[in-house]
Amino acid sequence: MSGQATIPRKRLLKSLTDFSSLFILFGVLAFFEVVTTLQGNDYLTMSNMSVMINQACFLTIIGISQALAILTGGLNLAIGSVMAFTTVMWGRMLVGANSDVHYIVPMLIIVGAGMLIGLVNGLLITKLKMPPFIATFATMYACRGLAWLALGKRVIYNLNSDFRWFGIGIVTRVGGFTLTVPMIITLVLLVATAFMLTRTNFGRRIYFMGANPVAAKFSGIPTDRIIIWVYVISTGIAAFAGLLYGARLNSFEPGMAVNAPFEAITVALIGGIAMSGGFGNIWGVLCGSIIVAAIYNGMNILSVPSELQTLVMGAMIIFAVAFNQLLIKWNMELRNELDERIAPDTRVHGVEGKA
Repeated sequence: MSGQATIPRKRLLKSLTDFSSLFILFGVLAFFEVVTTLQGNDYLTMSNMSVMINQACFLTIIGISQALAILTGGLNLAIGSVMAFTTVMWGRMLVGANSDVHYIVPMLIIVGAGMLIGLVNGLLITKLKMPPFIATFATMYACRGLAWLALGKRVIYNLNSDFRWFGIGIVTRVGGFTLTVPMIITLVLLVATAFMLTRTNFGRRIYFMGANPVAAKFSGIPTDRIIIWVYVISTGIAAFAGLLYGARLNSFEPGMAVNAPFEAITVALIGGIAMSGGFGNIWGVLCGSIIVAAIYNGMNILSVPSELQTLVMGAMIIFAVAFNQLLIKWNMELRNELDERIAPDTRVHGVEGKA
């Protein structure tokens, strides 16, 4: 009886740990609200919240790209280089308001090129049996080098104004909150990714394969094909992120997004994606991105010197990731314990009882 009595409590604890990233976000927002208020500044205003969320959009998109690779037990270090290479190679087609081609054409070409690079990554991992770290590390250097060879120290700027709408467009303003086009794009991408991961066989197989690749392979799941498709999708999203990044800055250049893969890993881990693979909610990536954006925004309001911002950010990321990974471990232990306790009862009163 005592064992059965603890099941509801453990279910509650598991449900709470499912929202670990949200708790961290609330903690960060509360901390900066208190500190900035003591200094006479405003933090949790509608306008500042919209600024933080808008800044988090780019981090969310590259975080989704990285999270898909991590869920399979892999890694995608080529995100930033793909952003630079694809936009540098075909970004000239997006220059000026009177381009000979519609801006959608180069956008499709750039995303398609990113997907082809993802195909190369997937083949290196599955056919040549390269570890994902090594395969994407090599692709990272190759793409960055090709970008520098193609453009050198020059910059592609003065981009098509219609194209720039994707990066800086405003949908509406409500009570000081500005709803932007990047927010809408990010939300659509999150919904599509969440649907894929939770409502399709392909998504469920990603989780299964990441959690136990050996069992997945012996159960007949085409693991190689899934890995290839995951890297195709992941790298295609990275190329799309490069388009939005350039649209916001009004330029493309070979040195863009150098830290993107590491920022993507950061928001994925803070968002509750297990580095071992097979566990995590893609919506947590959004929380992780807003957490990072909120920390930077709070330090700027507090006028923290730029020399200290990197140090403070690193310390807060270490704390957030360590805390969240601890909660993930606890969540997984609770889930396994609940499965073990509920399964015998199901056999007695459920399946076997009906038999």
